[in-house]
Amino acid sequence: MIWALIKKDLLLLRFYLQFLIGAIVACFLGTAISIFWIAREVDELFRNYGIMVAAILAPGSLLGIFVVVIFSPLLSGSMLTLERSDRSSQFLACLPPTRLQNYLSKLIVVASTVLFSLGICLLAWFVAYRLLHQQAEAPFLSNVMSKRFDADSPLLLLGIYLRLAGSLEVALFHRYPFFSTLVSMIGGSMIASLWAKSNAVPTLCGVLTPIVIGVAIARVATVWNNLLPEQGWFNAFSLVAAGFGLCCIVASGCIYRVQREF
Repeated sequence: MIWALIKKDLLLLRFYLQFLIGAIVACFLGTAISIFWIAREVDELFRNYGIMVAAILAPGSLLGIFVVVIFSPLLSGSMLTLERSDRSSQFLACLPPTRLQNYLSKLIVVASTVLFSLGICLLAWFVAYRLLHQQAEAPFLSNVMSKRFDADSPLLLLGIYLRLAGSLEVALFHRYPFFSTLVSMIGGSMIASLWAKSNAVPTLCGVLTPIVIGVAIARVATVWNNLLPEQGWFNAFSLVAAGFGLCCIVASGCIYRVQREF
């Protein structure tokens, strides 16, 4: 029963899913085009395929992660609103699946789509990281990584790409509470979609949720005269954002169970 609901929700979101896939592919294509443009002026780059691939995958994966973050509130905010717009929610009310099963299928679709897309992007970044370390002894790599270049030099952009591929800080897990931000965006958009007729308002609510949480914590930090160190406030944001997002997701399911469609 759940699998049939999941297939129905995937079909409902097919346009957004296709656009998400196209946007992620465009991120890698864009960086590949820029690398091949650099290679036209730097012939030695063509002889270092590992460095080329690393320079393509690293920025492409980070741009892809940014795309997934933007799409996460759009997907979660569209699940219920799209059902209302095509009146399929009223048809589902006459079928055996319960409203809780219907809600769980939507949550599974959103979570699996976001995690699968993030997994692909992070895998590409990890491959770039490993390729770069395999080329650590290459003189060309040492030359690009160690020197500073002018703003009009094509090697400047290549150096930025390679630093992205070689830095573990780029993995987004060391300091910045990345997953907490995602959870808060999904939770904020899902609870807003319970009463919305279009996905514009829920998507905007999802985008604004971590911003509002961050501003609120910053205000608390000002009132308390910054008693906690900087890392402490990052941890506080991570805890509050994740807790708020999970509470919104659970509350959305509880409200959806008893809510009547309009």
